[in-house]
Amino acid sequence: MVKLAPQLKPAIFLDRDGVLNKDVGYVYRLEDLVVLGGVVESLTKLKVKGFLLIVVTNQSGVARGKFDLSAVSLFNSQLEKEIARQGGPVIDGFYVCPHHPEGIVEAFKKRCDCRKPSPGLILQAAKEHSIDLKKSWMIGDKDSDVQCAKNAGVRAILAQSEKYPQTIKSVDVALDLKDALKYIV
Repeated sequence: MVKLAPQLKPAIFLDRDGVLNKDVGYVYRLEDLVVLGGVVESLTKLKVKGFLLIVVTNQSGVARGKFDLSAVSLFNSQLEKEIARQGGPVIDGFYVCPHHPEGIVEAFKKRCDCRKPSPGLILQAAKEHSIDLKKSWMIGDKDSDVQCAKNAGVRAILAQSEKYPQTIKSVDVALDLKDALKYIV
């Protein structure tokens, strides 16, 4: 019997802090979880259009000793539950880079291919979820998110941020996730 290759699916790769939830800096405490306005509605529209929803997030606070991976997992789980509680869809995957070359936790103090702007998280998700990168998008609030998308062969949208300087000019810019939909759907 011939085994058929899996059907490739489009995905929306989402930065977490500043795109899905409020970014208060090193976000890991459950009491700091605030889902941004328009996120649940936007994720629902994207899911209905057939996109997988994949979160790709740098969490250098792990390498810096501010919190551990279990705190990141707990926060991601709570974020997913809060989106569902508000009537939103299931997130298809969370991919986390805990590394930073200037970290203080030896196990995570390194350069890696998963820390954005490197494309490792997107490429891993694409392999595990049979994602068609040419039909996929990345939405982030930092230049490193845009560069990660470009490095992975994914179209990028930069959500405006008051917190981070944005210098990349050759990219679609949106006010937030809800506004980003005008480029996608």
